[in-house]
Amino acid sequence: MQLQIPAIQEESVPSKERAHVFDQLLRAIETVRIKRQEEYREKHHPQLKRFTQQELNDEACPTYKNWLIGRSQRLPSRSMLMQIADYLECSLSERNDVLLAAQYLPEQLAWEGDALRRALEQAQQTMETLPYPAIVVTHTFQVQAANEFFLRLHELPPLDTLPPHQRTMVHFLFHPNFRARSMINAEAHTMWQKHVHYGLLHFKQQNMLYQYDTWYQQSVQQWCNEIADFQEYWEKAREVTGQEIAPTKIVFARMATTGEVLPIRVRHMLVSVSSKTYPAISALLPVDEAARAVYASLGSVTL
Repeated sequence: MQLQIPAIQEESVPSKERAHVFDQLLRAIETVRIKRQEEYREKHHPQLKRFTQQELNDEACPTYKNWLIGRSQRLPSRSMLMQIADYLECSLSERNDVLLAAQYLPEQLAWEGDALRRALEQAQQTMETLPYPAIVVTHTFQVQAANEFFLRLHELPPLDTLPPHQRTMVHFLFHPNFRARSMINAEAHTMWQKHVHYGLLHFKQQNMLYQYDTWYQQSVQQWCNEIADFQEYWEKAREVTGQEIAPTKIVFARMATTGEVLPIRVRHMLVSVSSKTYPAISALLPVDEAARAVYASLGSVTL
């Protein structure tokens, strides 16, 4: 399909290079816009978007029509390009195509390849030195490793006995053991619901720029298909209060020596092993005497 982009007159811009950059930016934006329009040509968009040039102008970039007719050739800010990318529902690679076309640095949110492998190895080595329940987790909420203390505390099976697609923080949040403990009393159920709401909101916030990527959409769809009540909690995930996101939280854990399930207070600690947030070590530190007693009964050395 021929893109509707006018030729830019050399005399109307400061330099040929600037004209070239502006031209390739418009082409990058139009390529994504037309692709998205084609995707929804035969199906209903939940927000009734039509992905037209006029709609992009009205909803995301008030100067877009001026760019197209050559009335303005001022390169936009990075924040404006991110706003356009949000409207166009860009995947991370599409977003980076637009940024690179305007000669901005691309977004690199997570390690890949050898860099990811090295970061995971470092995270696991560090996790194994901690005297607390801990896991190694990536931004996709995939649990790459878990120490024995974490598995004992939450009464979870060894990680390698679970199918790879079930080794996620989301599956752990909805694990039958967690659900069973949440039915002890009303307080336990309320706390479990808070943990689920915050966990899902955290996933959304950490992966906001990935929300139109295939892996993100496939993960959410798989969770909807496999986990009872997941879709209901996913749709209700909202901005939580300061109390809900506080690092100290209440969980229900079993005293190994007596079998009694007690409410204990723990502090969540996320430890990054590189310049990026993930992969990271997620650890639970005991806060009150009940937590220290439960940790001691599980054979942990606590501070």
